[in-house]
Amino acid sequence: MGLTTFGEAVRAARRQTKQTLQTMATALGTSPAFLSAMETGRSKVPMDFVEKVEVFFEKLGHPVDNLKQKAMVSNENVSLSGLSLQQQMLVAGFASSEFSKEQLNRFAELLRTIHQKESLKEGDDAAN
Repeated sequence: MGLTTFGEAVRAARRQTKQTLQTMATALGTSPAFLSAMETGRSKVPMDFVEKVEVFFEKLGHPVDNLKQKAMVSNENVSLSGLSLQQQMLVAGFASSEFSKEQLNRFAELLRTIHQKESLKEGDDAAN
């Protein structure tokens, strides 16, 4: 069985930080079999566990970008709970879209730009 999107990111981060399944499992209070099952898609990734994995790698000085989104892709499930109707409609629209790969890449770049500008604005606000 191949690695999931989440699994690829976690395995790459483990290798770069020289962590084995055993050392990571011990640090997170779980089993190597559980970690392996999440990496390969034999088991869904609990969203509360994603936060533990993020913190684990951040403490090692190796944050993993978009891990929550990668887990949702691997789980083939995106929760709409707590989203506004407009956000829900956007998610549904993208899910049923026939956008080309190029168009989707342009949307992704737009979202990154918006996110970066918001992060900079929040940093400026915090400094004032």
